[in-house]
Amino acid sequence: MNSMKTILIIDDMETNVNTLMSLLDDKYDILASLDGEGGLDILEDEENIDLILLDILMPEMDGFEVCRRLKSNSKTKDIPVIFITSDNNENTIEKAYEMGGIDYITKPFKARELLSRISTHLLASEQKNLLEKALQSNITLLNQYKDVVDISTIVSKTDLQGKITYVNDAFMKISGYTKDELLGKSHNIVRHPDVPASVFKDLWETIQSKHMWQGEVKNQKKDGSYYVVQSVIMPIVDSKGNIEEFISVRHDITDIYNLQKEIEDTQKEVVFTMGAIGETRSKETGNHVKRVAEYSRLLALYVGLSQENITLLADASPMHDIGKVGIPDNILHKPGKLTDDEFVIMRMHAELGHKMLAHSNRPLLKTAAKVALEHHERWDGFGYPRHLKEEEISIEGRITAIADVFDALGSDRVYKEAWEDERIFEYFKEQKGKQFDPKLVDLFFENLDNFLEIRNKFKDIVK
Repeated sequence: MNSMKTILIIDDMETNVNTLMSLLDDKYDILASLDGEGGLDILEDEENIDLILLDILMPEMDGFEVCRRLKSNSKTKDIPVIFITSDNNENTIEKAYEMGGIDYITKPFKARELLSRISTHLLASEQKNLLEKALQSNITLLNQYKDVVDISTIVSKTDLQGKITYVNDAFMKISGYTKDELLGKSHNIVRHPDVPASVFKDLWETIQSKHMWQGEVKNQKKDGSYYVVQSVIMPIVDSKGNIEEFISVRHDITDIYNLQKEIEDTQKEVVFTMGAIGETRSKETGNHVKRVAEYSRLLALYVGLSQENITLLADASPMHDIGKVGIPDNILHKPGKLTDDEFVIMRMHAELGHKMLAHSNRPLLKTAAKVALEHHERWDGFGYPRHLKEEEISIEGRITAIADVFDALGSDRVYKEAWEDERIFEYFKEQKGKQFDPKLVDLFFENLDNFLEIRNKFKDIVK
């Protein structure tokens, strides 16, 4: 079986096509067309095209129209497109990215740079496809479970003091209590200790103000096991607007809850594994991503993020450097200082990581995409890839930046030895308000012992 990647060249200049083919045909399967219509015909006939090199300035149909049409076609929309053109106008470049291009190379190009960029984007596309397949398997699992879940309706009524006045058979069946054991009792009888008191405080205040409350609640059965319900609680009012009682309608979602937890755990495992793969390629340890995750969790807690967002960030942060899977080994593993051209390619890992993750609507991967894109941005605006500054950078990006740099400076890397603590602390003081969010730096130093405790807990194992 032929394992070579297939590249389609679309350029109206035969000399350009021949030049590209001479550079690429010993490494890739090459298809070519001298016009846009012919290129679209090839795309329609061929099943496995991995990358398109597309000229912009062509007669009849220019490269933008070709790109628009292939991106509107479900069969071809995910094929990466690199524009190669002599037009270096800033507006043209901006339009190329808006049309869906992943890169823009101006003629005359450097052969080595072209080969490196092609290799990088092909590898990134492959990793993206692997991630999509892993996530799709989870979606399939969810759909299978949904088909077999039997949703029951659970009804109860309470008086103005919150005492149970009525329960139906479904309530008794799922809770394990008899009617006599339930009537006259408060719903605390099925309250699970995992549910914070604030949830019930909000519930009670909402229904007493004559509003409907709805939410997901974890309850405890008589035998100590749990069940999860989606609840809707309504105040019943008389003709004068006075509350007479409260009625609660619940649906058993325990199977869905357990399935969702399984999927979330699987997602977390996939994210952590992919993050560890990225670190392994760059000769870093799996403990690096663990430490960054825990540092991020700590800073998120101290800065006052919600528990949901704290958990999302901690689970997503291991993917901050996933884009490194698309960086060539000769650059990623170079022991010395990178050249300017090499550094340009290295910096691409932020955008590559974002592109691999940004397609998903799942909160975990959306957060991971944000972290991958922004963890090299600087408070003063001199970071990359988008030169964001101050609060233009998401709080997730600012937190991960501190977590990543703190761990990187204290660890041996292929290009440097670990710094002493005092040197690290001095660096953070110098970069407060420059590289890093000053508020986060203050929180870091105020809670330094906790960060050092995490570092000691997840030390790299030296073999």
